[in-house]
Amino acid sequence: MIGSDRLVLLNRTDITTSTNQVSVTNVFNAEYDHYKIVVANLTSVDTSASQVSLRFHDGSSTITASDYHYCRFRQYNNQAADTGHSAASSIIQFFFGEIDGNTGFNTANVGYIFNPFQTGYTFATSESVMSASSHTAKGHLVAGMLRQTISVTGYTLNNPDRNYDEGTILTYGIAN
Repeated sequence: MIGSDRLVLLNRTDITTSTNQVSVTNVFNAEYDHYKIVVANLTSVDTSASQVSLRFHDGSSTITASDYHYCRFRQYNNQAADTGHSAASSIIQFFFGEIDGNTGFNTANVGYIFNPFQTGYTFATSESVMSASSHTAKGHLVAGMLRQTISVTGYTLNNPDRNYDEGTILTYGIAN
């Protein structure tokens, strides 16, 4: 980033009731080309780790993974030294890595969205770190894209396995 760039808070979404899907609508527009998403204190109702996936939407519906609209690559590591990577044509899975519902375990998550409102592909990257009972630390790096030339106006974070209990999602526009 150039030193003159600044973050403009566009949306704050607080999770206060149990849900497996959170939509952030009408945050992408022609004013910004790049966005930053920060997710803090995300917890699950379950005591086992589970994923946080990303889907974009165009203001009227969530864009699904049919016809290979998404592709993503994920690299992960943990303190136990087992590492791995995976690639898929599906929703951007593990966009914010994993969350752990055990008391005292936390996550740190940041993601960037590039050109969502343009009529080209939308790109996304994220990095996240979690602490969990089976791993002192586990990190994820994810890169993905929506392979449709449409404008998207928002996104949905979902967990296909269980609900989120609480958390805060901040969406920023990156201004020059």
